[in-house]
Amino acid sequence: MKRISLSLLFACVLATANAQDNPRITSMDLSATEIAHYMAPGWNLGNTLEAGNNANNFTNNGGLSAETSWQSATTTQALIDLLKEKGFKSVRIPCAWVMGHITDKTTMAIDNDWMQRVKDIIDYCIKDNMYVVINDHWDGGWIEYDGFTTGADVSAKKEQLRLLWTNIANALKNYDERVIFAGLNEPGVGGKSPEASGSKLSDLTTFTSRLIDYEQVFIDAVRATGGNNAKRILVVQGPNTSSSDTYTYFDVTKLNDSADDRLMVEIHFYDPYQFCQMESDASWGKAYYYWGSNTPGNDADHTAKANSTEKNLKNTMTHLKTAFVDAGYPVVMGEYGAIHRSMSSVTNGSQKMHDASRQYWYKFATSQAMMHGLIPFVWDNNGASNNTMKIFNRSDCTVYDQYDLDGITTGYAAGKTSFNSIYPEPSATSGISVVECPDTDGPADVYDLQGRVVKKKVVDFHNISLPSGLYIYKGKKVKM
Repeated sequence: MKRISLSLLFACVLATANAQDNPRITSMDLSATEIAHYMAPGWNLGNTLEAGNNANNFTNNGGLSAETSWQSATTTQALIDLLKEKGFKSVRIPCAWVMGHITDKTTMAIDNDWMQRVKDIIDYCIKDNMYVVINDHWDGGWIEYDGFTTGADVSAKKEQLRLLWTNIANALKNYDERVIFAGLNEPGVGGKSPEASGSKLSDLTTFTSRLIDYEQVFIDAVRATGGNNAKRILVVQGPNTSSSDTYTYFDVTKLNDSADDRLMVEIHFYDPYQFCQMESDASWGKAYYYWGSNTPGNDADHTAKANSTEKNLKNTMTHLKTAFVDAGYPVVMGEYGAIHRSMSSVTNGSQKMHDASRQYWYKFATSQAMMHGLIPFVWDNNGASNNTMKIFNRSDCTVYDQYDLDGITTGYAAGKTSFNSIYPEPSATSGISVVECPDTDGPADVYDLQGRVVKKKVVDFHNISLPSGLYIYKGKKVKM
């Protein structure tokens, strides 16, 4: 009998493989910090599966048409192929469930057709070997607002959350580690539902304590379903997914998880608000059209102030890295973006400077996020109007905003080395022990790339039935 180290053998086998073909992904063996290596940059399928009307909460009245109720395009494989081509490695799929897709409120059962549509889009991403984040988005406000009010029935909300995530997790259990679950979206942000009771909690310490309780329910519900979900990567959100609220108030170590090193923390980033999201001037301040050094010089009121530029952004990332990344919890920057404005209606406005400002903001935000161990997911709502965040035209699968895309890709390139030093490429063979392999004459066992025996005492490899793929037989890589 020859002793062959599978770790050496697999290193040769995988040397030319795609990085995301790490066999430990399919066996759910990568930790949160290991899988983070593969995830940047990410993109949001915004205003799509999370769309609908909260008058439909806890009903099945939303239907499949909800996908195009806030934007016009049905999601296709061609769109996901375009994302892959342009360098994106992950897709965040915001989802509504309660808002129109519940067939039984008592059990929080999800409409089968809606779940199949979610699976369809996950499959588009898996086909392109991309990572997927599935969440419970604003979802009509049933928990993101209602669950954080003074009059909330917290026990009832916890049970609904437990049932909902039990159903989601069971439906998606067979997906490997490329599918990640995020329990909420922006807890505390967004409108209330018709069922809301009382006012929203204003004390962030009390708010965060309740949030931790909800997130513990989410974690326990997913883990209880077993199978791949016992070790799946889970994402928990900070209060309001505000960077400062999260690093100030959110103690992720208060969460208990039966799986080791499988949690990530999520924040969203639209700073400075006056540049990223504010659509028009208000009594308290002006909207910013220009950021950084990109300014026409004649419109100081609409140019981001010093405390809203590079230094402030970098300081925020540093705080998040210290609080979470350095402690072993990767940070998902689940949404970030800056609105594209048409400057034709702005007196003395410069479209050139606005486009350059936006491009520079995307470059700087993306690079700094990655340099500090944050995984950036750009927000894209496929909007067609002024003041929108839109990178791609989904209807014809083309680039809509090259300025923004170039900012993201150059920022990614600038931050990639630092990101990879924080999250180095995981071993493809960690935990695989040396096994006995027989001489080349006579029967031999067949192993998969995780070192597990899949067929015993095989005389002729090509005369057996196995799924298509790579295997190890008599010390050599063979293809079925």
